[in-house]
Amino acid sequence: MITVRGGLLSLVFKVLGLWFVATVLAWPVAVLVEGGGDPAERNWGWFWLLFTPALAVAVAWWYRPARIGLRPAPLFGRAAAVLAATALTVVAWHAAGLPWWSLPGLAGGNVLVAVLACIGAWAALDRLPPAYLAGLGVAAVAGAIVLGASMKTKSLAEVVTGSATRGGLALAIVEFAGIGVLLVAVWRLIDQWRTGTLGYATDRGRGHWPPKPGQIWFADVPFEESAGESKDRPVLVLRQAGRQAEILKITSQDKSAHPDFYLFLPHAKWHRVLSKDSWLELRPQRLDYQRFRDLRGLARFGTLRVVKRREKAAKAAA
Repeated sequence: MITVRGGLLSLVFKVLGLWFVATVLAWPVAVLVEGGGDPAERNWGWFWLLFTPALAVAVAWWYRPARIGLRPAPLFGRAAAVLAATALTVVAWHAAGLPWWSLPGLAGGNVLVAVLACIGAWAALDRLPPAYLAGLGVAAVAGAIVLGASMKTKSLAEVVTGSATRGGLALAIVEFAGIGVLLVAVWRLIDQWRTGTLGYATDRGRGHWPPKPGQIWFADVPFEESAGESKDRPVLVLRQAGRQAEILKITSQDKSAHPDFYLFLPHAKWHRVLSKDSWLELRPQRLDYQRFRDLRGLARFGTLRVVKRREKAAKAAA
């Protein structure tokens, strides 16, 4: 009972916190879009507008995937998405003539719906394989259209024509999120078809196909000196190579005596993906995608850049 009560309280505080964040993200845009008004209030709107990108990045970082993390580009992309979602919501209800600081407006939770739609879309993108993503996107769009028809609202069309109601705005936000998820799913399916991993399109256990540069995977790596024998070990994906990946093997054997051929990966910095001090072998080899077993996470930022710089220096010396 105590656990359930604590979980409910935690959920309530999270929703209230997100409502506050959504309000802060939307308020400067609402003040500036409203036009006229108190000049001092508009100056404050411009001032707070400078802080909203940092707040959006914080939201994207807080709801990042726990296992694989986020690189700067997708992190800023998600921040831009949540900023755009709240700003477009403000613009849409202003065009529809809805008051922005009343029950039908900002305090009514439209921007909260926008932020929650973004978080829900991120969760789906991080956890679901592309076939399920495609189904989810279609279901979200179709459900919003059917619900809109039952409410006699056309959602997106009303937003475009400036005649949206509060319910129409909420449904339009869901439709936009569903369309975004569907487009990403199609892109991932095309990528899987291109790399020959389309068979994993419904694999919930390993939905991040094909392996991407910068990721750490456990893979079944064959021994070069013993035909038919292999070992399950961590590898760093260096680049995609058609229907294979070019990888660098990771070993826990002490290779500190060979700094020209191995890069030290201290456990203190790599504990999220490795269980002990390790060394990255700088000699690449190709590996079939079917040999990859489990995604462990991302290499530390800048690792690929260091590897490629050393690779380039080695080629120049040769």
